[in-house]
Amino acid sequence: MTRSRSAFTLIELLVVIAIVAVLIGLLLPAVQKVREAAARTQCQNNLKQMSLAAQNFHDVYQHFPYGKSPPYPGAPIYARWSAHSQLLPYLEQGNVYNALDFTHPPNSGDMFSGGAG
Repeated sequence: MTRSRSAFTLIELLVVIAIVAVLIGLLLPAVQKVREAAARTQCQNNLKQMSLAAQNFHDVYQHFPYGKSPPYPGAPIYARWSAHSQLLPYLEQGNVYNALDFTHPPNSGDMFSGGAG
Protein backbone atom coordinates (compact mmCIF):
# COMPACT_ATOMS: atom_id res chain seq x y z
CA MET A 1 0.00 0.00 0.00
CA THR A 2 1.38 3.30 -1.03
CA ARG A 3 0.19 6.41 0.59
CA SER A 4 0.42 9.76 -1.20
CA ARG A 5 1.46 12.81 0.77
CA SER A 6 -0.29 16.04 -0.01
CA ALA A 7 0.75 18.23 2.94
CA PHE A 8 3.68 19.08 5.21
CA THR A 9 4.05 17.26 8.46
CA LEU A 10 4.25 19.18 11.70
CA ILE A 11 7.96 18.43 12.05
CA GLU A 12 8.71 19.77 8.58
CA LEU A 13 6.78 22.94 9.33
CA LEU A 14 8.65 23.47 12.61
CA VAL A 15 12.00 22.95 10.88
CA VAL A 16 11.13 25.56 8.26
CA ILE A 17 10.03 28.02 10.95
CA ALA A 18 13.27 27.42 12.87
CA ILE A 19 15.37 28.02 9.74
CA VAL A 20 13.50 31.24 8.98
CA ALA A 21 13.98 32.40 12.58
CA VAL A 22 17.73 31.74 12.40
CA LEU A 23 17.99 33.63 9.11
CA ILE A 24 16.11 36.60 10.55
CA GLY A 25 18.36 36.52 13.61
CA LEU A 26 21.40 36.71 11.35
CA LEU A 27 19.91 39.46 9.20
CA LEU A 28 18.87 41.90 11.95
CA PRO A 29 22.39 42.91 13.07
CA ALA A 30 23.34 43.60 9.46
CA VAL A 31 20.29 45.80 9.01
CA GLN A 32 21.13 47.70 12.21
CA LYS A 33 24.69 48.31 10.99
CA VAL A 34 23.38 49.68 7.71
CA ARG A 35 20.99 51.99 9.56
CA GLU A 36 23.78 53.24 11.81
CA ALA A 37 26.01 53.87 8.80
CA ALA A 38 23.21 55.78 7.08
CA ALA A 39 22.60 57.90 10.18
CA ARG A 40 26.34 58.61 10.49
CA THR A 41 26.53 59.64 6.83
CA GLN A 42 23.51 61.90 7.21
CA CYS A 43 25.06 63.54 10.28
CA GLN A 44 28.34 64.11 8.43
CA ASN A 45 26.44 65.64 5.53
CA ASN A 46 24.53 67.96 7.88
CA LEU A 47 27.79 69.12 9.46
CA LYS A 48 29.27 69.73 6.02
CA GLN A 49 26.23 71.78 5.02
CA MET A 50 26.52 73.86 8.21
CA SER A 51 30.20 74.56 7.54
CA LEU A 52 29.47 75.52 3.93
CA ALA A 53 26.68 77.81 5.10
CA ALA A 54 29.07 79.49 7.56
CA GLN A 55 31.64 79.96 4.81
CA ASN A 56 29.02 81.43 2.48
CA PHE A 57 27.89 83.78 5.25
CA HIS A 58 31.52 84.83 5.71
CA ASP A 59 31.93 85.43 1.99
CA VAL A 60 28.95 87.79 2.01
CA TYR A 61 29.51 89.67 5.31
CA GLN A 62 33.28 89.26 5.79
CA HIS A 63 32.72 87.81 9.27
CA PHE A 64 31.19 84.69 10.72
CA PRO A 65 27.74 84.81 12.33
CA TYR A 66 27.50 86.27 15.78
CA GLY A 67 27.21 83.71 18.51
CA LYS A 68 24.38 83.86 20.97
CA SER A 69 25.46 85.89 23.94
CA PRO A 70 23.78 85.82 27.32
CA PRO A 71 21.19 88.53 27.79
CA TYR A 72 22.76 91.56 29.37
CA PRO A 73 21.44 95.09 29.71
CA GLY A 74 21.76 96.90 26.41
CA ALA A 75 22.59 93.79 24.39
CA PRO A 76 21.71 94.20 20.74
CA ILE A 77 18.80 92.03 19.66
CA TYR A 78 20.86 90.13 17.07
CA ALA A 79 23.25 89.04 19.81
CA ARG A 80 20.40 87.14 21.45
CA TRP A 81 19.77 84.99 18.38
CA SER A 82 21.98 81.99 17.72
CA ALA A 83 24.32 81.76 14.77
CA HIS A 84 22.09 79.04 13.36
CA SER A 85 19.29 81.54 12.81
CA GLN A 86 21.66 83.71 10.80
CA LEU A 87 22.67 80.74 8.64
CA LEU A 88 19.12 79.80 7.64
CA PRO A 89 19.23 81.49 4.21
CA TYR A 90 22.39 79.56 3.39
CA LEU A 91 20.79 76.27 4.43
CA GLU A 92 17.92 76.61 1.95
CA GLN A 93 15.64 77.80 4.76
CA GLY A 94 15.05 81.31 3.49
CA ASN A 95 11.32 81.13 4.19
CA VAL A 96 11.95 80.41 7.86
CA TYR A 97 14.53 83.19 8.01
CA ASN A 98 12.11 85.65 6.42
CA ALA A 99 9.39 84.62 8.88
CA LEU A 100 11.59 85.46 11.87
CA ASP A 101 11.40 88.96 13.31
CA PHE A 102 14.90 89.79 14.50
CA THR A 103 13.73 92.99 16.18
CA HIS A 104 12.32 90.87 19.03
CA PRO A 105 14.26 88.58 21.36
CA PRO A 106 14.09 84.91 20.39
CA ASN A 107 12.14 83.89 23.49
CA SER A 108 9.39 86.44 23.02
CA GLY A 109 6.01 85.54 21.63
CA ASP A 110 6.57 87.98 18.76
CA MET A 111 9.60 86.30 17.23
CA PHE A 112 7.75 85.48 14.02
CA SER A 113 6.67 88.21 11.65
CA GLY A 114 3.06 89.03 12.20
CA GLY A 115 3.24 88.29 15.92
CA ALA A 116 2.18 84.64 15.62
CA GLY A 117 4.40 82.97 18.17
